[in-house]
Amino acid sequence: MTGWRAKRRLTRLTSGIRIPATADSAALCGAVAEHLDRPIQLLPLPLPTDAPCGIVISTPQSHYVAYDNQTSPLHQRHIVAHELGHLLAGHAARPVDASDLTRLLMPTLDPDMVTSVLGRVPGYDERAEWEAEVIAGLLRRHTARRKATPTVDADPSTAAVVDRIRQSLGGP
Repeated sequence: MTGWRAKRRLTRLTSGIRIPATADSAALCGAVAEHLDRPIQLLPLPLPTDAPCGIVISTPQSHYVAYDNQTSPLHQRHIVAHELGHLLAGHAARPVDASDLTRLLMPTLDPDMVTSVLGRVPGYDERAEWEAEVIAGLLRRHTARRKATPTVDADPSTAAVVDRIRQSLGGP
């Protein structure tokens, strides 16, 4: 499926999401989390220049969207929307060695803890990236020009994991 049919399908994926008229990235994540019936936490981190701009880390309890907080606010908002696009489209990364990927991006995190890592690393094909970009554009129509803000308020069972992810990726 290509062109207008694909765009129509992707538009349908976002049509049921109740996004506030002036949603910032945190509110957008909240709306998508409600739509997916699973919490989504933002992790603003200073990512290395050779790392992806954003990744989604999915655990059994929650999704975590890590994004580079050293880029422009506009780019940060787009990165977050792009990663949400992967979640909404149900993209599954192509098989990669999760332990190698975890050691690269999150050296102190137990690879068995990570259910999946989605991002611009070996794992997505061009079609999935295109779909995530289209969905990001659809979502961004609703977002205000505001800075993405951290939403990490993890429950006690995942707080330690969130802290390890933040520290592994160079966050405070």
